[in-house]
Amino acid sequence: MDVSSMESTVTLRQAYLIMFEFLQREWLRLDKPDALGALLGNLALWDLPNGKGVPMDAAVFPDWLGCANDVLEQECRGSGYAGADIRLT
Repeated sequence: MDVSSMESTVTLRQAYLIMFEFLQREWLRLDKPDALGALLGNLALWDLPNGKGVPMDAAVFPDWLGCANDVLEQECRGSGYAGADIRLT
């Protein structure tokens, strides 16, 4: 899979796992700050036999899906999601 482009296609599950991996690496790089460790604990998936665990904090995934839906909706409108854009004001 070529992931050298911002236009790579991933499922929402893969996007969640990518987000988790990124945050986990940042947690290690930043010498394991408590606040980020707590967030990772809430985002961690229960280890279920089917490999499709749900987040430890039951409220996390619906909240994350809401964010995903908001971003995807803005992207589909044409104006695109601008929440990550740098604004010099």
